[in-house]
Amino acid sequence: MKNSKQATPDDIDEQKPDEPKRKKTKIRILYTLLIISIAAVTISAAGLGYELYINRQGQAYYSGLTSDIPTRERDPGQNRPSNTSTASSLSPGATDNGNKEDNAETEPREPEWTPYIDFEAANVSLPGITAWILLEGTSLDYPVMQTTNNSFFLGHLADGTKHRSGAIFLDYRNSADFSDRNSLIYGHESRTGEMFGILKNYRRQSYYDENPVMHLYTPEKDYELVLVAGYLVDSGIESPQIVFSDDAAFEAYVKAIKRKSMFKSDVEVNADDRIVSLCTCAYDYPNARFVVVGKLVELNSASAAEH
Repeated sequence: MKNSKQATPDDIDEQKPDEPKRKKTKIRILYTLLIISIAAVTISAAGLGYELYINRQGQAYYSGLTSDIPTRERDPGQNRPSNTSTASSLSPGATDNGNKEDNAETEPREPEWTPYIDFEAANVSLPGITAWILLEGTSLDYPVMQTTNNSFFLGHLADGTKHRSGAIFLDYRNSADFSDRNSLIYGHESRTGEMFGILKNYRRQSYYDENPVMHLYTPEKDYELVLVAGYLVDSGIESPQIVFSDDAAFEAYVKAIKRKSMFKSDVEVNADDRIVSLCTCAYDYPNARFVVVGKLVELNSASAAEH
């Protein structure tokens, strides 16, 4: 029988891992992970900083635009015809004696309608401008552009300058006068609220309650955009519909989007109404889009002013 050497306590100690080396290895790993974490945070912060810079650059352009382009008084109802009767407009004690010359100065005059901006002049620097959209008291205050496709203004400002902020624009398939049953307007979703970034607020009922109406101005008419729904849609499966086979199809479409809406609205949409859908990106899932829909309500127009 061979004699086997029995392990001694010293031999066992020699077999133990080197504790100092193990600690050094742990420190190196932790240090490496720390460096990687710092690098990731730095890169993320740099990316966010660049995005903020781009957004501010784009917003500075649009802020200057709203300053440079003269607008009439922003009160959307300023051009509404007065309903005051001639008799009530007479001074106290005055009577209508049938003398038109005497009463001419006391009769109220309907204010002359003028477009919100001089669209003809604006078209020189903003070729393709079709409208102006405004939500009072917010950053949503932009020209609405249109060209022959739905890609150009995703990467160009309203004057055609290449920029990531893009522009607010009307679907090229829509009529520029908003005569279609559903007109689609697109804009980027900005984290800081510029462009259509403010639309995400309509996920909350409280925001809708405070801001239920936008304004849309065209060369020929002023509209209120009375909001009826705000919903998510998967653009890979479906998109807001423009053409409808008949009245029933249109009414069914409106009922469907109201059922999906994140806010509740009592506004009714009938077969003879027209709607506008404001579309922007959402990040709930791939290809998600958030759509805010409003009914067009005409306030006044060039043709009404002529009569």
